[in-house]
Amino acid sequence: MKQLNLDFPLPKPWTGKRFTTSRVAFVNYVVGPNGSGKSRFGETLVGALGLPRARLLGTDRLRGLEKNQGMGIYGGFFDQGFPRSQFEVLKRSARLGFGIDSIILLCEKLDLRVRIEATLSSLFNRRIILDWDAGNLIPKAVLGSGEAYRLDSDECHGIKELTVLLTQLYDDASQFLIIDEPELHLHPQFQAFFMQEVRNIAGDPDVGKKCIFLITHSPFILDFNVSGTVQSVISFDINHSAPIHLFELEDKRAARLSTLIPRLNANNKQLFFSDNPIFVEGILDAQIIRAIKEKEHESLAAAGSCIIDAGGNEEVNWYLELCSALSKKAHYIYDLDSLFTGTLRSSVQHDDDVTGFLLAAGLGKSFKAYCGQLDTKLYDAAKLIMGATPAGLPSIERLKARLVELADATGKISNEKLDKARLAVLIAVARHRADLIKCIDDANVTEIEGMLAQIVNALKEKNIALLSSGALEHYLPSYAGNEYVLDDGVKRAAVEKELTWLAQDGQVDLGARYGDLYDVVQSLPSKAKVNLDDTLRQYLSRYIHEIQGLIVSGAATNLTGVKAHLGTTFPGWERLFVLEFINITNVREFNGSITVSGVGEGRKRTVDFSNATNAGMQGFAMRDSSQ
Repeated sequence: MKQLNLDFPLPKPWTGKRFTTSRVAFVNYVVGPNGSGKSRFGETLVGALGLPRARLLGTDRLRGLEKNQGMGIYGGFFDQGFPRSQFEVLKRSARLGFGIDSIILLCEKLDLRVRIEATLSSLFNRRIILDWDAGNLIPKAVLGSGEAYRLDSDECHGIKELTVLLTQLYDDASQFLIIDEPELHLHPQFQAFFMQEVRNIAGDPDVGKKCIFLITHSPFILDFNVSGTVQSVISFDINHSAPIHLFELEDKRAARLSTLIPRLNANNKQLFFSDNPIFVEGILDAQIIRAIKEKEHESLAAAGSCIIDAGGNEEVNWYLELCSALSKKAHYIYDLDSLFTGTLRSSVQHDDDVTGFLLAAGLGKSFKAYCGQLDTKLYDAAKLIMGATPAGLPSIERLKARLVELADATGKISNEKLDKARLAVLIAVARHRADLIKCIDDANVTEIEGMLAQIVNALKEKNIALLSSGALEHYLPSYAGNEYVLDDGVKRAAVEKELTWLAQDGQVDLGARYGDLYDVVQSLPSKAKVNLDDTLRQYLSRYIHEIQGLIVSGAATNLTGVKAHLGTTFPGWERLFVLEFINITNVREFNGSITVSGVGEGRKRTVDFSNATNAGMQGFAMRDSSQ
């Protein structure tokens, strides 16, 4: 088994990291240093391998296979075909990451040509024809029974990409293959097909296989068919910090993740391409959070974030484990029941941030132990509530009915149902405190509140937002169900109403409507909608300054003259700025008005100016044209 020691020229690089060549290596490259990181990464791999049989395919691998374009550096075009006399030169283009040598390989290696032609015929009903004309190789393709046409210049990009990728993948001349963005021009289904072929080829070069590095932005390329393949990920972030890898994933953690990795779909795999992924329990939760952000004109994607609905709190726990291993600064939103069900307590039990918070607060160092103390308080409170007579308090009557339903004939709540009873009490504490203290002691309620607050704050250290009032639907004004017995159908109806409400035009007070949920959503990484006005004002400043200069210099003396000059000096600007009128008393006294058309979704506005307007300092105001 070959082991490769690689040292990459990146800020704070790894040193001496070892790549096992018996498996595919997937690379998620988000942003490279100085805007050239990806190509440098691929080139560095080729150099680090130190082998003549390493092959790089760059993002411009189709260069020379485009209509009316040649290699440029070699001069000339290939309209007449590829000269046999230039074959060796064209082959050397492989050193630059180009794929034009693929055509030469298909000519020289019949076994390779048969394999490629059979594949293209099966997938796209294409045949390949390699004609010769006066010493020039002319690659052609035939669709079905149609006419032959040039493969290099007239075929679609997707098929040319697949031809180059598969040729280099199947060619036995290289032991190591590095492909920068293999997903380029490929339909998602054919990305998946390419990965099937990669799995068949990838392996130890010593036994005839090929070590493959894929630098990708596509979740379809992250092909985790078995749990161990996640250990082949090398993850780069936007801050150019040292890349993260899972090469040495400990056996216990690998075992815990083994059930999650094969189930990752394209949506889930976004976490590898996001600097700040956000995990929620379900699709309805994701829809509400996304809609609130959009109502605020904020973008999660612009901040390198994405919302991933995990499919339940236990699934979120698995992502918590995976993101911890990847050192991802992820965010998590949990319903309150996750404090009692699943493995949330175990997942954060040994987290340094959570433990540090508890120690600083004088609450010990065990998160599970502190949650256990709250469990005891809640059970005691549940017994008091079942023995109370909450007449005239509908919310507490519903609570008591729920607790009695969970108890047996003797009034005892079994261990299997204790979590639901504790959750019901906590919901009452958060939502019906005033009524609750009429049935049990105020001190008990206050102590429970304080303990839950400490737990919520401790989890915040891990970017975990625990919804302390219950489930996400409890924060929706449209929710009409029993707060102690959750109903998916009632939740869906409430979410649909809220989405309709959020889609309405006009400004609203989202904080007043959603309370603590709004605060949680606001804490998620996002960026405000792009502000066009700063850039718009810069151009408007130049426009006004030009008008002032025309009048002061005497180059224009009326509206017609000014507009004629502006049309010549600033062609195309009339799409945005329209000089409506101008009154010129003399070169030192004038005023006018400009209409500014809406940009994007912006409204039409008016700008008044005069000889006294300081255009350079943007000393003008834009007012709504309706005013």
